[in-house]
Amino acid sequence: MLCFLFSALIVALDQFFKLWITRTLEVGDVGLELIPDILGLTRWENDGAMLNILSGQQWLLAGIAFVAALVLVMILLRYNEGFWGTLGLAAVLGGTLGNLTDRVFNNGKVVDMFRTLFINFPIFNIADIFITLGFITFLIHFIAISFKSGKLENVDDEQSDDDYPDVTQETDYDEFPDIDSIISAQPDQDEADMPDLYSPEPQYVKKTPQHPQESQYPPEPQYTPDPTTSILDSYEPIDDVASDTSFSLDELATELELDSLEEYDIDDILREYGFDEDE
Repeated sequence: MLCFLFSALIVALDQFFKLWITRTLEVGDVGLELIPDILGLTRWENDGAMLNILSGQQWLLAGIAFVAALVLVMILLRYNEGFWGTLGLAAVLGGTLGNLTDRVFNNGKVVDMFRTLFINFPIFNIADIFITLGFITFLIHFIAISFKSGKLENVDDEQSDDDYPDVTQETDYDEFPDIDSIISAQPDQDEADMPDLYSPEPQYVKKTPQHPQESQYPPEPQYTPDPTTSILDSYEPIDDVASDTSFSLDELATELELDSLEEYDIDDILREYGFDEDE
């Protein structure tokens, strides 16, 4: 991968300058001024970390550098958040491997070569430069991605609010009425008579007229008998099924040799004549 190739180039550049400075200067000697009154060359061997942290703990620092290099390799194998983030991590990895190489092959000491002339600052090397620049690049890239992601999320939320307005303002509450609202709208109706709003089967409620005198159906006609007529006059002629003839009740009384049928029960007469109750 290109990021590991970039790290390898940093290690090669760092080791080349360290080899050149060890062959040119003795420890403590001052060399040329690369930038007048700003940056010059020297030779120094540091048995600690940057700013002489953990001085004398060379092999502890070597172990820490080895673990850090492994972690950076694992991150780079999975990291895909952009070019500048990958470049920054690769620079940190290259600088870490450059100083680790010194500790392994130079008795635990790191060769430094650059000194600042305008301020009193610790001497550093090319690996330190790439570690610092790589960390700053990755940090800026990470902050930019976080800011951009948060801004995009806010834009998406605003767009979603515009595309999907507040449904509570447009909901038709009459579609799912509350039982209390129905009872309050119809105070004359008991809650027990109300339909089950969520029942799968239809419910029917008997409608009660608001005024007792008003009814949905017309009253049924009442039959009042006429005292001047006999109840026998209302009967229709009876068909004789056996003889296929028709005769009235008066004829039936004559047939049975009776003066009048008013003294007899009509059912007894029909039963005597041969008809049962169903006929």
